[in-house]
Amino acid sequence: MNFIEWCDLILIKLIELSQKDSTVRSIGVNHWQFTEFMLEGEPTILKEDNGSTFHKGIVDAVTNLQDLGLVEQDSQWKVTRTGRTLATDMLPLWWNICQEKLEPEHQQLLHVVNRLSPHSEDGYAWVEGIAEKVLTAELGWFADPLHLESVAKDLEQWGYVSGLFVFGGIKLAATYRGLVWEMKQGYTLMSRLIDDLVAEWETTSVDFKRELRVDTADEKAEFIKDVLSLVNTKASGQRWMIIGFNNASHAYYGPPDPGVNHNRIEQILSMYTTPYVEVRYEVVDYRDGRVGMLEVLRDPKKLPCSVAKSIGDRKRIEQGDIFVRHGSQVEKPTTLELQALQDEGDQARLAA
Repeated sequence: MNFIEWCDLILIKLIELSQKDSTVRSIGVNHWQFTEFMLEGEPTILKEDNGSTFHKGIVDAVTNLQDLGLVEQDSQWKVTRTGRTLATDMLPLWWNICQEKLEPEHQQLLHVVNRLSPHSEDGYAWVEGIAEKVLTAELGWFADPLHLESVAKDLEQWGYVSGLFVFGGIKLAATYRGLVWEMKQGYTLMSRLIDDLVAEWETTSVDFKRELRVDTADEKAEFIKDVLSLVNTKASGQRWMIIGFNNASHAYYGPPDPGVNHNRIEQILSMYTTPYVEVRYEVVDYRDGRVGMLEVLRDPKKLPCSVAKSIGDRKRIEQGDIFVRHGSQVEKPTTLELQALQDEGDQARLAA
C-alpha cells in the first residue's frame, strides 16, 4: 500500500467510524481512539517494533487530509463535508492537483522527495523527513547553498512537500498533494478524457465497444469497417475507439481481451486497409477498471482509405469498399462525400 492509498483508506475509515458512533460524527475522534479502531481490537501491535510507525502513519495521513480540507483542523478528527463528498471518488481532487504546472527545478526536487520519503509496511504507510545533506547529494546542487532552500520553500508553500526549516538545515517530507501530482498525472488525465467521451457517447469521431474480438472473419470485417469509418469521416479532434463499456447502459463493462494488442491490430490493418491506417492502442487504468483506447490517426494524404482485401461471411466487406460515419452509424459515403474525400486527399498530396 502506498501513501496515497493509505490516506484514502484513513478518510474512509474516519467516515466509517462516524457512522458507527454518533459522538464521533458530532465532535470527532482523537488519534488514540482512532488508532484502536484501526487495529480492530488488537492493540498489541503498539507494543511491537512497528507500532510507532503505524501510529505515525495515521498521524501523517490525517495531517495531509487536514491540509487538503478533507478533515477539520482540530485535535479531534472529523471529516468535512468536502471529505465525505470526495471519499468515494478522489478523481476531482486529483484533477485539480494535476492541472498545476511546476518548473523543472521544482519537479526535480519533488521527484527526489517522493522517491525517498514514503515508506510502507504490510497494510499501511508513512512519510519520513529527508535531510538537506541527502537532498543536496541526490540533486547535485552544491554550487548555491540557498538554491535548495528557495525551491523547497516554494514547494512547501504550495503544499507539494512538508518542510522543516531550522538553523541547522532543512528536512522535507512527501505529501499527498505532491505524490498525486507526480504519480497520478497520466491516470487522472486519461480518466477525465474517458469520462468526457462517455458523457458525449458515440459521435462521428468516437466509437464505443463492449468488447473487441478479431478472431473470426466477421469480427475482423466489422473492426476494419469501424476503423475505416473513423479515419475517413471529416471531423475535428482525435478519433477514438473505446473498449470496455456497455452499449445500452453506457456503464463500464470490463477490461479488454488481453489477446488483442497493438501488434495484432497493426497486422490486421496492414493486411486489410489501403492505404494502411495507422493507430495507437493501449490499455489504460480507469476508476472502474482497465479500458482499451484505440486512437485512429488520420493522414489526409492517404485519403480515401478503403478495404484492401475482401473478408467476412455474414458481415462481408469487399475490396475497394469505403466507409464513413453518419453520427454513430457506419455507412458507405454518398457521392458528394466520396468526392469531398478524394478532393481532400488530392489537395494534401499536392501540398506535400
